[in-house]
Amino acid sequence: MNFLEWLGVKKAMEDTDPKNVVKLPVDYVKPAPPPPPPQPREYYRVGVTDEGQTTLTFITDHGSSTTLTMNKEACEQMIRMLRATYTDSNN
Repeated sequence: MNFLEWLGVKKAMEDTDPKNVVKLPVDYVKPAPPPPPPQPREYYRVGVTDEGQTTLTFITDHGSSTTLTMNKEACEQMIRMLRATYTDSNN
């Protein structure tokens, strides 16, 4: 006795009137899954070297990059320079 016979499904399938069975289309093709969402663009990275210096890496559209490595004083100077560009409405 196989599993379908044990469940009684095989006998039920044999007793089913073929007129009551809906046939699926033979040419059914499973649709392709949607493409994955685009990854967010990364324009820069901030990191720390083994020596404790801060790194700021700028990433271009073509995948190349430029890295600035700065000590604490240089970082603080850059922060001051960036803050100097704020207008009153940006505070």
